[in-house]
Amino acid sequence: MSAENAAGHGVEALLAPRNVVLVGASDRPGHWSGRVWLNLRRFRFAGHVYPVNPNRSEIWGARCYAGVHDLPEAPDHLAVFIPADMTLRTLEEAAACGARGATLFAAGFGEGGDAEGRARGQRLKDTLARTGIAAAGPNCMGVASGRSKLVTLADETLEELAPGPVAVVTQSGMLCGTFSRALNDRGLRVAYLISCGNQTGLTFSDYIAFLAGDPDLRVILCYIESVLDAPRFLAAARKARDNGKRVVVVKIGGSDAARAAALAHTGALAGSIEVFDTFARDAGIIRLDSLDEMIEAAELLARAPAPRGPRIAVMTNSGALKSLTTEATSAHGIEVAKLAPDTESRLRDVLGEDADIGNPLDTKRTLPTEQYMGCVETLCAAPEIDVLLLAEELPREAGIARKVANFRALEKWVGRAGKPVAMFSPITFRETDYMIGLRDQLAHVPLMRDIGKTFRAIAALTKAGGAGPEPAAAAARPAPPPLVADYRRRAAALTEPVALSEVESKALLGAYGIALPPEAIAASPEEATVAATRIGFPVVLKAISAEVPHKSDAGLVVLDLTNGEDVHAAAERLRRRCGELGAAFEGLLVAKQMSGGIEAVLGVHRDPEMGPVVMAGMGGVWLELFKDVAFAPPGLSRERAIEAIARTRVARLLAGYRGSPPGDVNALADAMVSLGRLALDLGDVIEAIDINPVLVMQTGVCALDGLVVLKPPAGGAT
Repeated sequence: MSAENAAGHGVEALLAPRNVVLVGASDRPGHWSGRVWLNLRRFRFAGHVYPVNPNRSEIWGARCYAGVHDLPEAPDHLAVFIPADMTLRTLEEAAACGARGATLFAAGFGEGGDAEGRARGQRLKDTLARTGIAAAGPNCMGVASGRSKLVTLADETLEELAPGPVAVVTQSGMLCGTFSRALNDRGLRVAYLISCGNQTGLTFSDYIAFLAGDPDLRVILCYIESVLDAPRFLAAARKARDNGKRVVVVKIGGSDAARAAALAHTGALAGSIEVFDTFARDAGIIRLDSLDEMIEAAELLARAPAPRGPRIAVMTNSGALKSLTTEATSAHGIEVAKLAPDTESRLRDVLGEDADIGNPLDTKRTLPTEQYMGCVETLCAAPEIDVLLLAEELPREAGIARKVANFRALEKWVGRAGKPVAMFSPITFRETDYMIGLRDQLAHVPLMRDIGKTFRAIAALTKAGGAGPEPAAAAARPAPPPLVADYRRRAAALTEPVALSEVESKALLGAYGIALPPEAIAASPEEATVAATRIGFPVVLKAISAEVPHKSDAGLVVLDLTNGEDVHAAAERLRRRCGELGAAFEGLLVAKQMSGGIEAVLGVHRDPEMGPVVMAGMGGVWLELFKDVAFAPPGLSRERAIEAIARTRVARLLAGYRGSPPGDVNALADAMVSLGRLALDLGDVIEAIDINPVLVMQTGVCALDGLVVLKPPAGGAT
């Protein structure tokens, strides 16, 4: 059985057990076991529920058992409320009796970072792997399934659970109740609520891969603090996307300090959210900034098709709303479709020759149903439109017959639209009973709330579009240059990251076809002078020392040397400067001083969650000032590299800013692709790469400086 199938069976065992065993049951007021006991009854879980506590013979009016060995049937799902050390022993005993799943509530498995807790967490991981128990947690608040009616969530405020379009997976157990209430308030059925805690057991990847196979689901909402297994996580999201479901995420990023690579500028620029987005987009993941926006996205995705493109149309009956939506689309970078002449003509046929036709379309009043639906159908039929938004408010009480008739006609027709059609209200307000009843009749028409939240969600949904490109397959890459094996052997002997010298770094870059300036290595001032004369003036002189990765900052670079005497004197100064710094002097690098062109930067950063990522942007002295960079997965194509470069300011310079000579963007993109191939070939032994600056000329590029940082392999020295 594949790892994916095994994980899927594990989640199924966790969420659809034959019975539930409450280990550490207590009737102490407020104890979580009592809440779970009541929830299992309230939601009518069909299997037996067995309290276990060696100090009690009866609890909640039911028999209480001394241990898992004493149950009248084999335990299946354990809800474990006892402390961390006792949890490990109980899992071993229950596995011997046939238990398949567990909800682990206890903390103390390393989430605080203490050594004892980390060791206990590793023991738990080993225990779960050895026993095959599928566990939620530890340090979680439980799980719930609307299909099986299993509820180990210790939250008495949970509302309706039933097979339906929405599932929730969150690292915060408290948010399960929040999501339950918010989604039920929208009339959306919640099929699963999963609090995954530390993910020592099952991970986001396991849950998403399982949920991807549920035929009723349309959207999987995730609150994520950390991704533990990025390749499996992204594969699970692609599976969900390919099965017609969308993964919608609010992602909390780590601190900049935790992600900065100590030896390379690139690391300090790679924020977790930007890197996460780089990979998530390709997997069809939709990331939003707030839980409110996530609920708006769920409202649309649960009731309507996912947007297949970025172009929207808006229809309103208010000039103010037309202005507000125009500003909102502009603020959030939403593409407002330009209506085709045929679409405009058809709208005039519906509204009359004097109508003010445009997008947004302001009808200036509530239209009769025939005209209203004529406009809706015309806009939906237009090939230049991907999403139609209708600015509408539900009436607070009976009496506005025309508006209600329009809504009912829309509900009857919208299934034939083939595109998402959603209503949105200008603000959020308390709903009356009449409004709730009317909304319940509009099961297939999303009703989004508040212009700001609506358009932020729409921006993310439309930019996500349909299926994203897959990363390039490793099998399609050329074989690594022979030099790679040498660098891997060096990395295997390391105990911490180490920066290579510029000479070694450039040798690796050159092996991947990244162009370098004419240059030579010299051991002395005399050799440097000879090399400079051979290369041709002007030249740049650099001291070689692996102990000083950023030579310019340390005064180990001299520019604009135009004769042999200046080269000799500069070489002497650089040798003395190394001594002042206490750094080993390993020689001199003499390089042709290149002029003209546009300074860019290329790099590779190892993100703690997502792994290596390739970077491009504005280089030279402007790199850290502007932080003008874009990221892409290392298995990128030239087209993807060009798209990444286009997101930076340097793209404007490369296009020939204000009449200046343009730069060869294709050559820069090719170098970015080669750098990505290098990152894939060296894989877990690459910590970071900086190429700054990369001089982009009208034809070709040249890497003027380079720094490669190696790290020990993931499994340690081999």
